[in-house]
Amino acid sequence: MASATHFGQGHTEPYARALADGSGTLTLRPDIDHTAAPVDFDVQSWCGEANPLERSLLQSLQGPVLDIGCGPGRLLAAAQRMGLPALGIDTSAEAVRRARARGARALEQSVFAPVPQTGLWQSVILLDGNIGIGGSITSLLRRCGQLIAPHGTLLVEVEDDEDLDTVYSAVLEDSSGNQSEPFRWARTGSVGLASRAQRSEWTVASVQRLQGRVFCRLSPGTGPDRTAV
Repeated sequence: MASATHFGQGHTEPYARALADGSGTLTLRPDIDHTAAPVDFDVQSWCGEANPLERSLLQSLQGPVLDIGCGPGRLLAAAQRMGLPALGIDTSAEAVRRARARGARALEQSVFAPVPQTGLWQSVILLDGNIGIGGSITSLLRRCGQLIAPHGTLLVEVEDDEDLDTVYSAVLEDSSGNQSEPFRWARTGSVGLASRAQRSEWTVASVQRLQGRVFCRLSPGTGPDRTAV
């Protein structure tokens, strides 16, 4: 059974090690027998600058922006250069340290802990697979519904396979064999996201396929899930 450990943390700390080095490959894979395919992450791209596509996405958003699972802050740094007010949250101390070193505003905390400006964020973003945080997409969508402003936009990156929809106990591992403690994780395509969005009082406004990536824009509802916690 997975522990309450966050993404890539615990045991020999592959996530923190990789961010400190700024390079390498991290692999997300099931902790136990599961059909989910491993996913490789390029750490250098996380630690580098936002690419033109990501900058274009940011330019389409209104501030203030909340980046959930901000990592080392490439999107926050890009938003800052655009004059777009933004805050990142991440459970990794090393990720937050690197984000702050770039001059970005970032807090070391879970999205499920109290977040500043709750209910006032005009844009909330979940890129790089962060829709999987906590292993419950429904719970994460409901939490985002509490954080976002009434007419805000939730930007979610989903899997290219629109029918993929799975939850499992995962570990993160680097090329040297350093491995995290198990943590709950979810992966979904646009179909799974749309189904959960409807149950969580969100409306899927658009689905965009851009340069091999898939982005969904959601608009919040006005139901009881918007009550802050």
